[in-house]
This record gives sequence, C-alpha cells and structure tokens, in this order.
Amino acid sequence: MTQKFDEEDAKNLYWIIQRRRPAWHWKGIMHSLQQAASRGASLTQVMAAAEKTWNNQKATTPAALLWEENWIPDTKSKTAGNLMGQMLCVECTPARKHPVAEMTKHAHGWVCNEHQEES
Repeated sequence: MTQKFDEEDAKNLYWIIQRRRPAWHWKGIMHSLQQAASRGASLTQVMAAAEKTWNNQKATTPAALLWEENWIPDTKSKTAGNLMGQMLCVECTPARKHPVAEMTKHAHGWVCNEHQEES
C-alpha cells in the first residue's frame, strides 16, 4: 500500500531540504511541501522529488519542488499522483490531458473517467 505524504511528513522533510539548500526560505519550502501533501502525492514521490530538486542547480527556489520534471509517476497507486495536476489519457484520440482526480492507472497506462469503463 502506498503511503500518502502528509503534513507531519512535510515538517520532517523540511529539515532535510533546509540542510541541503540553506539559502531557500523556510516559508517557500513549507508551502511547496504542503502543496504536495494537499494533492495526495505519495511519500516516495515527494522524497524522490525533493532529492532531485536539491541536486538540480537550476532549482533556485523551493517552488522547484513542484516542477513536473522532478516528479515520477506513482506506479503502485491507483491514482495518477502527478503533482502538476494533469496527465495524458492513453485512450483519448487525439491525446488529451485530464485532471489527476479523473485518472485511473490501468495495465497499459493512465485512463480518464470517460474511458475507464472500456479498459
């Protein structure tokens, strides 16, 4: 079972990020982590994104924690877990992005609500 990232995790991960990127403002770090918690990201996703972000020299502010390029899809979850809020449906023609809340993981990829019954 995938563990969801929550407010308590955000408080703990904050200290690690602050140690790795001391120039980042604490409010910015907490805001980005709270965004991750409120959007249902998994603990694994947030920790991986945080590490990728603090190692990225182009990431000059904590807002980079929310950059799509730093996030990996949660393949064990039945929800999309893409923090940017949208994912491509593999069934839509032409391909369209849908809100994460409307997506479900199937064997062949992420599918929107419209196509869930068909998959």
